[in-house]
Amino acid sequence: MICNYKRMEAAQSVWTERRALIWPVLLAGTITWCSGFAVVNVKITAFAPDKVGHFAIYGMLATAVVRLPALARWPVLGAWWAIAITSAYGLGDEFRQSFTIMRLFEWADWLADSLGAGLAVGLYLRWARYRRWLETPLKFKQNQPKPRATVRK
Repeated sequence: MICNYKRMEAAQSVWTERRALIWPVLLAGTITWCSGFAVVNVKITAFAPDKVGHFAIYGMLATAVVRLPALARWPVLGAWWAIAITSAYGLGDEFRQSFTIMRLFEWADWLADSLGAGLAVGLYLRWARYRRWLETPLKFKQNQPKPRATVRK
């Protein structure tokens, strides 16, 4: 039987790259779903706490994007692409949000999205401990059956 290992490795590589897309796509879908709801309690203040939320969520999205294997091959170029993709997604989400009742397109939200993406990608590339922490796989202990004690008479 002839086995083509290179072809199998290529198929596994493609599957690994596609599987890596799951988390950024799920996070982007969650952002889109949540931003589609109307806001009832709107308070106008000097500091809007929702900007912190935009900053943090789009920072997480940019970190998930920059970790993709396709972008990780070229760290600097991949970082710029991750920021651009996340910023463009934030712009599109703000535009889509303008069609929701009681929601507006806000440039400040988009700026918070882009700044969060830029800072998160910068931290990911420059802060080695943070990067190692994100790249450490979770290890779950499997429950091992305990040996039974033998009783001697």
